[in-house]
Amino acid sequence: MPNSENLFLAAHFDGSLVVYDKEKEDAAFHPENETNGHVNGATNGTASGHPLSKVTILKSVSSRNQKTNPVAYWKLSNSKVNAFAFSPSGQYLAVASEDGGLRVLDYFSETLLDVFISYYGGLLSVTWSPDSRYILTGGQDDLVSIWSAEEGTLVARCQGHESWVVDVKFDPWRCDERNYRFGSVGEDCRLLLWDFSVGMLHRPRAASVRQRTSVSSAVPRSRSDAEATRLRSDSSLSNGSGSHGDIVHPVQPRNRTAILPPVMVRFLPECRTKYCGRS
Repeated sequence: MPNSENLFLAAHFDGSLVVYDKEKEDAAFHPENETNGHVNGATNGTASGHPLSKVTILKSVSSRNQKTNPVAYWKLSNSKVNAFAFSPSGQYLAVASEDGGLRVLDYFSETLLDVFISYYGGLLSVTWSPDSRYILTGGQDDLVSIWSAEEGTLVARCQGHESWVVDVKFDPWRCDERNYRFGSVGEDCRLLLWDFSVGMLHRPRAASVRQRTSVSSAVPRSRSDAEATRLRSDSSLSNGSGSHGDIVHPVQPRNRTAILPPVMVRFLPECRTKYCGRS
């Protein structure tokens, strides 16, 4: 885990995330909050009523019982967690699951901040931009999706793969406050590179996906400012008073979403052996 030499996070097929300390002994686990899973200050998902908004905290990171592992135990869903990524500061955690949900959590407060839903199918990969402003996901919908962590919305869908997108990564050397370069690989044995500019958000099709503050009014910020601002205001979420519309964002139709084409496509025939069993 970021900023720690002893802690590491593991994801499991049952939809749980578990924090371990490599210096501590293991012990039989007994849930501390077996019937009182917290969701943004409420219990058992009643804050929103949406199934994807439920996070059950079976053991908190702030638990007094930290003599043995696990350090913390969260239950996010009944579907397996395929990937997760910490923001550069280590405060926020993005989790991609087989149920098609992208969950963004505040690790320290154990608060669910946002839930995004894939166009269809599960999400297989996730990563943060170097400035923490954007999250990339790849999944079974053959798409790379760009999510604005600050605005809590879908920015664009990237079309170019012909099969599941298994990994996505930003190029930190080609990212600044307005321009971003990222790559993706898929089971179609293709490596795609994409260029994304903040200026693209002013296009008419992209404008319709902005549901809160207009991006045109946003000013470039430093990485520390982007982190400190919090992805967007979540005062109503932390006390459990928000509706599920505040947390769970509906799927945006294709005709209301900006489409981004790749700037480079490379076919990797050697990966046929792994995915297709032939060369």
